[in-house]
Amino acid sequence: MDTTDVRIQVLETDVAVLNIRTEENRAMTSAMFEALNDLRTVTADLRTEVTGLRTEVTGLRTEVTGLRTVTDGLRKGQDELQSGVAELRQGQDELRSGVAELRQGQDELRSSVAELRMTTVALRIGQDELRGDVASVKRSAGNLESSMKRTEGDVADLKAGHIELRHLVAGLIK
Repeated sequence: MDTTDVRIQVLETDVAVLNIRTEENRAMTSAMFEALNDLRTVTADLRTEVTGLRTEVTGLRTEVTGLRTVTDGLRKGQDELQSGVAELRQGQDELRSGVAELRQGQDELRSSVAELRMTTVALRIGQDELRGDVASVKRSAGNLESSMKRTEGDVADLKAGHIELRHLVAGLIK
């Protein structure tokens, strides 16, 4: 075997190896093209999903804006409620002080009523005493009238006796 034969064999081996590698490369290229086609399909699907997601994000942004508006309204409502609660508390405090004043007035009225009751009892006792005194005065007046009638009778008797005595004295003087 000479060097040419050896070189031809090496070349044939190299060509055979190159053919195998070429086939492998073709298979690999074919697989790569299939993978690229799959990637293109996936990419197209992803683009569709991204477009859908962008639409959803736009909708979400709109919803977030609406939620912010609602939140602002709720905050304003909460502020109004807090001011209303503060006003109610102030009114409640005023009512409490008014109730305290009314209770004080009620206590004063109760003490006044108690004093009036005591005064009424004292007046009733005084009235009963006056009735007793009036009855006593009426009895005394009745007794006085009886005494006066007796005295008038006695005076009349004395006058009659005096007149008789005068007549007697006049009869004696004559």
